[in-house]
Amino acid sequence: MFLNVVSSIVVLLMVIGFITRKKFTYKIRRFLLPKPAWAYTLAAYIFSSVLLHLFYSLYLNIFQNAQWQLNILAIPSFDAFKLTSLVIIFLAGAGYLLFSILVMNLIMTHMGVGRRFALQVLLLYSLPMMGVLLYLNWMLVLVFSAHLILVVSIISFRLYENIFTLGLNTFLTFFFGCLIGAVITGVATYEVQLASDKQTKTSFGQQQLVENDILAEYLLADVKERVAGDLFIKTVLPDPLQSNEAIVRKIKKIHIGGYFDQYEVTIRLFNVAGDDLLDAESPLRLLDYKREYVNSDYATSVRDLYFIKNPEEDFGNTYVAFIPIIRDNQLLGTVLLYLKQMKVLPGAVFPRLLLDDKYSAGLNSRNFDYAVYSDEELLYSVGVFNYRAEDVLRLPSMRGLDGQGVNLKGYHHVGIGEPGRLVVVSSPLYPLYYILADISFYFIAYILLTLLSILLYLAIRGIRRVDFNYSTKLQFYLNFAFFVPMLVISVIIIGLLTNSYREELNRQYFQRANLIGNNLSAILEQEIAGELEPDDFPEAVGDLSLLTSTEINIYEPRGSLLATSQPNIFDKGILRPWVNPRAIAQIVEGQNNIILLDERVGELRYKAVYAAIRSTNNKEIRAIMAIPFFESENELDALIADVFSNILNIFVLIFIVFLIISYFVSKSLTYPFKMLTSKLSETDLDTNEPMQWPSRDEIGLLIDEYNNMLFKLEGSKKALASTEKESAWREMAKQVAHEIKNPLTPMKLTLQHLLRLQQMGHLDDPEKLKKPIQTLIHQVDTLSDIATSFSTFAKMPLPKNEQMDFRQVVTEAVELFKNREDLLLHFEDQLPAGKVQILGDDQLFGRVIGNLIINGIQAVPEERQPEIHLVLFAREGQVILSIRDNGKGIPEELADKIFVPNFSTKSEGSGLGLAIAKRGVETAGGRIWFESQVDEGSTFYLSFPLQAPV
Repeated sequence: MFLNVVSSIVVLLMVIGFITRKKFTYKIRRFLLPKPAWAYTLAAYIFSSVLLHLFYSLYLNIFQNAQWQLNILAIPSFDAFKLTSLVIIFLAGAGYLLFSILVMNLIMTHMGVGRRFALQVLLLYSLPMMGVLLYLNWMLVLVFSAHLILVVSIISFRLYENIFTLGLNTFLTFFFGCLIGAVITGVATYEVQLASDKQTKTSFGQQQLVENDILAEYLLADVKERVAGDLFIKTVLPDPLQSNEAIVRKIKKIHIGGYFDQYEVTIRLFNVAGDDLLDAESPLRLLDYKREYVNSDYATSVRDLYFIKNPEEDFGNTYVAFIPIIRDNQLLGTVLLYLKQMKVLPGAVFPRLLLDDKYSAGLNSRNFDYAVYSDEELLYSVGVFNYRAEDVLRLPSMRGLDGQGVNLKGYHHVGIGEPGRLVVVSSPLYPLYYILADISFYFIAYILLTLLSILLYLAIRGIRRVDFNYSTKLQFYLNFAFFVPMLVISVIIIGLLTNSYREELNRQYFQRANLIGNNLSAILEQEIAGELEPDDFPEAVGDLSLLTSTEINIYEPRGSLLATSQPNIFDKGILRPWVNPRAIAQIVEGQNNIILLDERVGELRYKAVYAAIRSTNNKEIRAIMAIPFFESENELDALIADVFSNILNIFVLIFIVFLIISYFVSKSLTYPFKMLTSKLSETDLDTNEPMQWPSRDEIGLLIDEYNNMLFKLEGSKKALASTEKESAWREMAKQVAHEIKNPLTPMKLTLQHLLRLQQMGHLDDPEKLKKPIQTLIHQVDTLSDIATSFSTFAKMPLPKNEQMDFRQVVTEAVELFKNREDLLLHFEDQLPAGKVQILGDDQLFGRVIGNLIINGIQAVPEERQPEIHLVLFAREGQVILSIRDNGKGIPEELADKIFVPNFSTKSEGSGLGLAIAKRGVETAGGRIWFESQVDEGSTFYLSFPLQAPV
């Protein structure tokens, strides 16, 4: 079973790891995109409901087929099997919770389903489901309602966002999942309890319907064997001088046990000739009895035992047993046992040690109340419940009595019937606080197993790699400060109450033992004095056992068995006819008057009281009395379960309330830090507002320091702005002067050349004026371009981030250069047909692409023909445009300066084009980079995130 648990953990982790991979999510998303939103939302709900069904059914299958239960009553006897079962149920619940959250994450996050739409579909799905479940079983409605609360919470509070990070919300999500899982398993526990209760009642009721008392037949077979082998009977029966009444007394007191209290026992003795030895005047002889009762219709599975059913359907069914007494293969006489049933009662003091599974089904071990009806008329009833009350008379005709049973007046009733006869078996309802205790037990168990799983995760991953935030740590400290003391207090209270109950039970045992011992002391003195017949003392022990409903064993001081109320236990070798050695050590050697010992036979644990029966002068130990209490462990377990359930319910209630309170307390305590964090993240060199805090505590001091920092920052900002402005003006003036100086030199030379032409009188020659004038115009254009570039870089507006078709922008930019005869332009589009949606400014991106094409053309040496290759493709959710030229390439030492403003490798230009391109691309959330090889060319790349079509 341990290997199954480990295998389940490994499989669960593997499945979760597989379905959380991006590749798997991407495939599922592609598969679902063409489908309508309501279809895959409904499919998600159905899938989650199937997980619920598997989780619920697993619990039912385990515990309906197991030999143990896992409820509050099983806590005192908790063992490894129950722990393993609990771990398996926890793993199933964890799978149900995690997969439900993951499937909700798929439709809400990856498929973009809105919360309102998801809740509407959930409402339409849940209403018919609730109706169907209500028709099938009302407990399934409770389970599905808990499931709905979970799903609504996942959707409404976006719990699916909390399982991918380890923080406060993650723990709260898991705790909430533990609570929902506890409710589901609590309902399942109640259903298993009802099924087990019904099965037990049905088995018991069926035994009452059967005319034969199976257990009585089993016991009578043993009685026949012991009577036939009794030496006293063999000696007295053939002796005409002996009193036959002694045989009758011994059979009744010694051989016929307490179970037969419900029978009227008549004993007849016959000699070899078949004459009645107890009533010589009786006309009935042994042969007459045999003619009447020795009939195949009356025969039972026990030889010479016959069952006669009373035809009047009352409780007078009869057993007749013929016991031949034989010695040395010679018949000495016959004992006839005639047992007429008076009333069906529980097993009284009959010990559990004698019960075999084959015969114990009909024994009223659960102390059921029951009633027997004939044609809906009450014949008799047994127990506390009043079947004769006016509002209970309709019980036999109530619907569902023969099915799952009915609840009436605080009892659960099940009817087991046959034509004309009905047995109604009743027991108190499973208490509500037990149901709540089952839920509380599973809630605490799930939380502990969840924390253990998280600790294992941290141990494997490394706890140093997990950094909890302040609110999570605060929540931990608060809950730890509450949980540990509460747990310690609860354990102490349970221990104290358990000891108190144990001491009270022990006190009751001692009182009963003292009472019995005082009664037996005087009889034992008479036995020792020879004032009693040999069988009088064993008979007295048997009478006292019946009177006090207690099993009594009497031992000699040396330890051998002297008398017992249940000789079957010793005759069958279940117990040895010797006292417990520890009793001799403590009573005889230690001179204790009374002790209580824990004893065990097989799997049955019980307590036994040993008391010394002393002489009248209270000095000499005449005998040692032992009284076993076979139900002691069950009684104590029931008391412990009762106390534990109440404490557990209170503990869980306070824990949940404190968890909620601590959540809001932690939120309140961390609010100033979140506000301060938000303000710090918004702090810049523009507008900053001071924070206000009403008190002068530590938070107030921290906020005061923040406000002081803002005042200092404002002063530093003004000084920095002034310095940067002066520096910028100086740099701009320097750059502008440098850029303007280049075209001014050829302009000056041109004007000087015109002056020389004037002096020479050649200004009238148009050919000589044309070239200088064209030079001046070209240099003026250069100055205009320089001014335009600086103006664009300084005043460039923020791009508009709107959805656009990037393919169309690229195509339009390529069209501008397509008709140039001096250029070989190639454009390859590798994307599928349709719009390529990205966020950005289409005019800016058009200028950027055009500028990169122009730069590529200008980078080609004069001896080569320019070739520009553009490729549009997609990779990992990004659309990428590559622009490759066959120019000179970019040297490695200049690669870091390409996007720096005012840097250029050309003799003309401002060096602002690529800086403007980089600023525009990155503003839209994209990237620009290049790859280059000297003398072979360069490739520039533009990359933007793909957007879903609108």
